[in-house]
Amino acid sequence: MLVGMACAYFGRIVDDVLSLVTNIFLLVPGVPLLVILAAFMPPGTATVILVLVVTGWAGSARVLRAQAKSIRGKDFVAASVVTGESAVRIMFREILPNMASVVMTTLLGCVIFGIGAQAGLEFLGLGDASVVSWGTNLYWAGNDGALMTGAWWVFVPSGLCIALVAFALAMANYAVDEITNPRLRARRTKTTKTAKSSTTSLKKG
Repeated sequence: MLVGMACAYFGRIVDDVLSLVTNIFLLVPGVPLLVILAAFMPPGTATVILVLVVTGWAGSARVLRAQAKSIRGKDFVAASVVTGESAVRIMFREILPNMASVVMTTLLGCVIFGIGAQAGLEFLGLGDASVVSWGTNLYWAGNDGALMTGAWWVFVPSGLCIALVAFALAMANYAVDEITNPRLRARRTKTTKTAKSSTTSLKKG
């Protein structure tokens, strides 16, 4: 969010430098880098968070930069610049509130990615094996040969929980998009009215 807004607001050299750094991180394969960083760092929650931040910020920054650049050209932002408001105030009081829907959907997408990546790292044995989590459950299930012996009750609940949480967050993401997008909201209202009128016609018939 900070990188995207800084690129959009300051432009020129700041945009060029931060965009170059973002492109470099986008070009680096995320999964191999994730595994390598986790393998060379001490296991633990802090390590997982740091690795996910290092490998996962670039895509979100690119999306938020594009949104912030479109808002940067609006008249109300230009008026704030003319009145002498500080850059920080303009970014957080003028630009950021108009990016709320994109920030929320990006956040939910990052949460889904983080849950899957953490579970994947722990399944590979790169997390803290002494901590009970969905990923470590899958890790111990693999080490104990649960897949080979057909002990589904060892790994199915954890996998199912990961899938359900990801599905719930995806539905929440869709709901946020529908609420904040006027086109989707208008389409839903029109569909609801059409369905109600059809139901009324059937009842009268």
